[in-house]
Amino acid sequence: MEHQIINALAQTQAGIALFDADERIVYANPAWEQLITGVAEEDLIFNETELADGGMISICFVKPQHVPLDKINLSNSANDAKIGTVIIADDSESNRMVARRILQAEGYSIVEASNGQSVLNMLRRGVNADLILMDVEMPDMDGLHTTRRIRHMPGPVSQTPIIALSAHQSRDWNVIARQSGVDEFINKPIQREKLIETMQDLIARTSGAAKNAKATSSPPPHLRSKSARLGRPSRPESLTSPVLDIRVLEQLYNDAGEEGARCGIDIFINETESRLVKIDKALSEDDLKTVRNEVHALKSTSGTFGLRQLSELCETTQSIFEDAEFDEDRVLALSRQVVQLAPTALTALNLYRRSRHIGSNNTI
Repeated sequence: MEHQIINALAQTQAGIALFDADERIVYANPAWEQLITGVAEEDLIFNETELADGGMISICFVKPQHVPLDKINLSNSANDAKIGTVIIADDSESNRMVARRILQAEGYSIVEASNGQSVLNMLRRGVNADLILMDVEMPDMDGLHTTRRIRHMPGPVSQTPIIALSAHQSRDWNVIARQSGVDEFINKPIQREKLIETMQDLIARTSGAAKNAKATSSPPPHLRSKSARLGRPSRPESLTSPVLDIRVLEQLYNDAGEEGARCGIDIFINETESRLVKIDKALSEDDLKTVRNEVHALKSTSGTFGLRQLSELCETTQSIFEDAEFDEDRVLALSRQVVQLAPTALTALNLYRRSRHIGSNNTI
């Protein structure tokens, strides 16, 4: 009878797993492995039932509006990676897509997460990552908090190499990130050669039986609040950068490929239009927390896609938010300027994309 039950579980399209009281996986059917490594966390529905002994039965399904089960590409299963598996954690879909295109071209298998809690859930459910690309600022649980949680997890998973990604350019953020337990720090926008070189070096250093002792040492020191930054440089008031930096876009097309860059730009434009609506609504409701979060995200993504003037304005706005006692009127004025400037920047980006597409068609 027990053999029949296991066979039935192995055949079902729902992912089923059994965990003990310490959240260690005891049994998982093939569908579980396929779903949690081939489908983004936010595209899954989990139904979890507590057991009397403290354990748990967890069942997962793909949300109906997303990719059907029979179309999951099992060749991208994280634990089947030939070169290595990378978790990309970033709340921006366009940023994740650019990083995914770059790394898949190198032969890595990719698992995506939109926030820190999703990363923790993946690791607890058995996703074996060779490396994590961790955005520093994400909603609900930021990258530095997530890193500290990972470093305190039991077993080898606590030593998973982590590279922090951030649009913050100052040395202070590099130091703060390393204090949180990250192994390397890379500024956005991502440069392909720098990213690949850093990843290969980090994976090589941490592979094998000899692990870096730093990951198992005493917990990282208590960090001060983000508003108490060391020697934060003053931000220029005037916007002197060009609206569109062609060099950044050319590098993006080289790194992500023609189709990847074009797809990324489409996602970014749609993403930014929704973000601007959120900022505008938050400004009308005096919801400064939402304004601050959306402006930070826009700073990161606009830099990735070469909108230097918009990125600079967002950085100036965010630097004021991070002051212990910021000037609210100035923040509101700059945030409104972000909303006004963004459509112009998006138009410039769209025109560049179209001209490049026309040019490529004329050369055929």
